[in-house]
Amino acid sequence: MGLLESSDSLRQEHSEILRLTENFTDALALAGSDDFTARQRGLTELRTLRPALVGISRHCCCDAGLVDPSYRPYVNDEKFGQMDTQHKVIHRLVQSFLRELLYATADSIQEAAPLGEELAGQIREHIAYEEELLDSIEELCAVTT
Repeated sequence: MGLLESSDSLRQEHSEILRLTENFTDALALAGSDDFTARQRGLTELRTLRPALVGISRHCCCDAGLVDPSYRPYVNDEKFGQMDTQHKVIHRLVQSFLRELLYATADSIQEAAPLGEELAGQIREHIAYEEELLDSIEELCAVTT
């Protein structure tokens, strides 16, 4: 797979992660409701999203998220380090949220909402950063070809 095809694949993965993050945010809103029935529905939806959260966590553990090792020459150590730090933060937040979700009830799920909101914000920020990196890599490739 060429660099640009790999870039397209990674962008599709980003789109899927952002879609899942929106679903996660919607479920968090329900879980944070004052209405017990809405909290139950939100908790159920959050539990349904568990496999997606595990997938996001895996994205953050796979060679610092670089699907194709040919990206590495285009990413300086500082940017690579920032990406790695973001991955570690997201991985930690996902694991913490999943632990909270394991024992949550409709009465206690509201307490996990701030952690979930922090996770969603970190995911969005990270995807934006990776998209910027992909843009700069694609620009560099266009100049050198």
